[in-house]
Amino acid sequence: MNGYNYKTKMQTSQRTKILFVITKPVWGGAQRYVFDLATNLPKNQFDVAVACGPSLGTTTDTLIDALQKKSIPTHSIQHFQKSINPLKELFSFFEILSLCFRFQPDIVHSNSSKAGGIAGLAALVYKFISRKSVTRIFTVHGWAFMETWRPKWQRVFIRMVSRMTVLVHDHSIVISKSDYTITRTYNVAPKHKVTLIHNGVGALEFLPRDKAQQKLFGKEHSFVIGVIAEWTKNKGLTYLIEALPAVLAKFPEIFVCLIGWGEEHLKLQTHIIKLKLEKNMLLVSKNSAAQYLKAFDVFVLPSLKEGLPYTILEAGLAELPVIATQVGGVPDIIEHETHGLLVDPASPQQLSNAIMKLTQNKSLRDTYGKALHARVRQAFSLKTMLTKTIELYNNSQS
Repeated sequence: MNGYNYKTKMQTSQRTKILFVITKPVWGGAQRYVFDLATNLPKNQFDVAVACGPSLGTTTDTLIDALQKKSIPTHSIQHFQKSINPLKELFSFFEILSLCFRFQPDIVHSNSSKAGGIAGLAALVYKFISRKSVTRIFTVHGWAFMETWRPKWQRVFIRMVSRMTVLVHDHSIVISKSDYTITRTYNVAPKHKVTLIHNGVGALEFLPRDKAQQKLFGKEHSFVIGVIAEWTKNKGLTYLIEALPAVLAKFPEIFVCLIGWGEEHLKLQTHIIKLKLEKNMLLVSKNSAAQYLKAFDVFVLPSLKEGLPYTILEAGLAELPVIATQVGGVPDIIEHETHGLLVDPASPQQLSNAIMKLTQNKSLRDTYGKALHARVRQAFSLKTMLTKTIELYNNSQS
């Protein structure tokens, strides 16, 4: 990863300097959010740098690659990692503090729970030592203490840490109505320190269906169920796998493609083999995954927890009908039986019923796809997200 190419005071004195901090470099919703802000903020108003954990040496470290292609300076926080390690977190704190002294940000904008806690505290310490005004912004990409698969003691501990994280920031952004409600219900932050700003997407280019299928499968399939998601527990992919035998018993021609990456790869592959689904399912890792959306007939997102998923917004731009679980910000996007179908999380039976309903009704698929397309373009634009975020930056500094 490239170190920051620091500009002179003369070059940057008229612009607001923003340091974005995020834990993982592997592409996901939070990384997409940082990328969109970092690359689309007006260059005549903002001077931007991004700090994140070290490259993992995989083909999915695309946040780093994408930022460097756009000439956005990046900086590696070598001790940042997802798992808890107090010593490494202490080292990460000092790395970020050192970066603050070199970059001298006006705003530190943290993303993800760990980055929020460590970077927020480092920015606060930098403010007191340097006596420079530094605004600290924290974006919540879904509250981790709402992950129901965690033991209760972990959820209580994470909620306590979340409150502390909010305390060291001047303002927090939530990306869904659900997270805003949770913030107030659990008294995580006072109302005047929290703003709801939905994620937004700009125009996308999609490969034609035949070309997308050839690139993914090497041949064409008549009916494809598609998923784009990290292969993690929060995405609920095992429940989709468990839903498929009932679907295939009635529609044996269906093929399912899971585009993604993550630590659950082996577990998912083992589950597929156990249920003898190898001929009907493919796990594949692809950069710029959204370009393949036209290969699908139906998009499914069976998550247990979400912020506000970009993949559903992208599926909407591709005019795909969507089946998704009623979690996080998903209901902000999809009204059940208007823009798609919503099901309960961790319910293979509801997933299989919804898939079969759309498989046998092309007219309904077309209706949902067009309705979601209009909804995304009207309510979830990148321009609106940028405008509201810039307004928050300006108000927080005044």
